[in-house]
Amino acid sequence: MNAPVANSDLTWGSGPLVVDLTSNLQGVTHGPEVSLVVQVCAGLYNRDDNHFGGQEVYTLGSTNNLLDGLWLAELEGFVPETTSADAFVTECLQNMAEGYFLYDYEEQKALIPNVITMAAVTSAVPIATSMVGSLRLPPSLEQRFDLARRWKFHTPLMATSEMYNRYINETTGLAKVNPGYDHNQGVKGKFDPPLTGNSDMHLVDFIVKERLFALYMNLNCVPGTRQHDLMNEIVTNNQWARPIPVYGYDDTVPLFGGNTFEAETNCVSSHNLGQIASLGFNNLGYFSRERHKITSPLSQPPDPDVDIQYDSSTTYVAFIIGDGDNLLYMKSRNYLWTSARLVRCRNDPTSSKLCFPLTWTISPQAVKVMPQIVLYFYNFAAQTGRDFFTLPPSGDLYSYPSMFSEANQMSYVDDVLDDFQLMDLTTSVHWEWFFSWRQAINDYFPKFSSRISNPIGFFLTNVPFDIPLLLFGKDEDFKIVGEQSNVVLFKPNEWRGVNGATRQAPSPDDMARRINEAEKGTILHIYLTSDGGASIDSLYSLADRLEDHVKIVSGDALVKLAVQK
Repeated sequence: MNAPVANSDLTWGSGPLVVDLTSNLQGVTHGPEVSLVVQVCAGLYNRDDNHFGGQEVYTLGSTNNLLDGLWLAELEGFVPETTSADAFVTECLQNMAEGYFLYDYEEQKALIPNVITMAAVTSAVPIATSMVGSLRLPPSLEQRFDLARRWKFHTPLMATSEMYNRYINETTGLAKVNPGYDHNQGVKGKFDPPLTGNSDMHLVDFIVKERLFALYMNLNCVPGTRQHDLMNEIVTNNQWARPIPVYGYDDTVPLFGGNTFEAETNCVSSHNLGQIASLGFNNLGYFSRERHKITSPLSQPPDPDVDIQYDSSTTYVAFIIGDGDNLLYMKSRNYLWTSARLVRCRNDPTSSKLCFPLTWTISPQAVKVMPQIVLYFYNFAAQTGRDFFTLPPSGDLYSYPSMFSEANQMSYVDDVLDDFQLMDLTTSVHWEWFFSWRQAINDYFPKFSSRISNPIGFFLTNVPFDIPLLLFGKDEDFKIVGEQSNVVLFKPNEWRGVNGATRQAPSPDDMARRINEAEKGTILHIYLTSDGGASIDSLYSLADRLEDHVKIVSGDALVKLAVQK
């Protein structure tokens, strides 16, 4: 293995070293093989315990290149000159990597998640066999093993099993990385999809930095398969936190317009998983560095409606912007939306049409892995004074908590309440499968009641979303549960598109008509997601069509009103 080297041929400034991902590598044309090398090296440097003086690496040139550049300028105050992949990898192989190992990218594409895990646990750099003739490897760099030969006939099941048996206790958590399967091929795409694409390498730096166990097996969540048996064993026999957070994204077995196991909880028989949606997120290894950590509680801006009193002649509505469980949405879409909203609110900060209260879902996991970006959004809210936050589905993780074991439910309630305290929140969006709501309402939500001093609220969404939640009566917009009658559950009310194709996709005119014609005194929320074409502009169009008896309030204010009614 290489010994640590104190000197460096690169210029390391006070900020991160910025590496151009798109540049060629010692004559090797840029491609996924090059991206994998660069991202593994970035992960090694971004480890808080690295032996090279704490230097940080930030990469540009991904599909999110523009936004990555904007964030770097936003957070560091400038964009340093970029370093080529060639120079950076040369430095990494000389001074940081603890050896290298070979693999065959084209022949072993399905095993890329396992290759990433190998890099994470060994701190060795994966070199594709196609690069060997062009890449100049330092003479002192040890070849640790040859996976091109060792795994020549391995399936994902075999490679994942080997990595589990040898390395599970050297990992700190779980990630799912699709190596390029196309699941949009009818029935075949659900269970035996073609491998036509390439791995998304964006999350590799974080997987390596955190030493996560990466995998991808198409049937890992399908009972009665060997892959599912192995998955059950993996999530049972490890030293990870419970419930287990799963980074990346599971897009296996598409169903009902979504992905059956995306929340992860229903993937395994122990129901001890929850997702941290992070597919496509570049530079998470950099953003999660220890020096960026948030240690003091955050503060939301004062709510102008903090002392609001219920009036039966007024209809109250809160606008909830969804998708904040997705780290990439926060980094990309929400950055663009908040930038535009800041301009609107500066132009007319008291306008009920331009700067009405908005409540944004924001992942508590983002506080841990991209705290600088969270601070940016809290600073944005302080500037408008009309923007507030709520936890996304379903609290601490994207999950279905009523499926958790009793012990995991109690632990999860603690996690959600800790999130509330750290992030200055009192509400959360909550998703469950359509068949588990009775258990959630009767057993899960009441667990909060004796633990809180002030009312809290949950904005419910059914899975699949187009199935009505029949436990609410026709005119019942919320329930209050718990022994202290202080947990408010709001009836699902999604807005996913504006083309009028479904009840969840009304035009702004139709949505305004529903609200305007509701019985006065009604208390409701609108949960907007952009997967069907709805956007923040849809809310501006809606607000412009609301009548004078309708008042837009924050999610927190809606809870107070519900308790009063």
